[in-house]
Amino acid sequence: MNQPFVLALLRNPRQIGAVVPSSQSLARAMAIAAAPSGKRILEIGPGTGAITKALLAEGASPEQLCLLERDDRLAAYLTRKFPGVRVINGDARSITDTIQPKAHSYFDIVISSLPLLNVKEADKIVILEQIFSLLDQQGLLVQYTYSAKAPISPSLANRFGVKGERTAMIFRNLPPASVWKYRYFSYRDFQN
Repeated sequence: MNQPFVLALLRNPRQIGAVVPSSQSLARAMAIAAAPSGKRILEIGPGTGAITKALLAEGASPEQLCLLERDDRLAAYLTRKFPGVRVINGDARSITDTIQPKAHSYFDIVISSLPLLNVKEADKIVILEQIFSLLDQQGLLVQYTYSAKAPISPSLANRFGVKGERTAMIFRNLPPASVWKYRYFSYRDFQN
């Protein structure tokens, strides 16, 4: 088992939100859903970097990839593991304070490994407000969940003006997971 993951899990099991790191199958499905080549990407909760590695393998540029990891030891581990990738030690509830994006400097993609269904509703709203404020209008949130339910409820998706779709089911993950993409509504969405 991955030693940095086990140590982080022992330090704070509720913060990790998983009993094992993401499988290669899940990481690859997340990267494929993101289509990262040439995109500005923020990955939230990268853990030990399974999805980060898959994003780089799918063509993400290290210079355009930013990782936000809450656990300080995992953040240090990621800095060593992925030289050239910007790693920030911070909390998802204060993303915009931590990252401080420049004016009109949005992300094309946010990849989230946060256990959104386990997050308190008030914190979830704060996190999602910040995520969607960092995405440009053609931006994409890619999120996975271990639940059969969508990681963002239909009412919350509507509140943020986004539409979600399940893009993959990964049965070769422990536990099985599904990958969801969220985009802002387009004019075509209102015609259906």
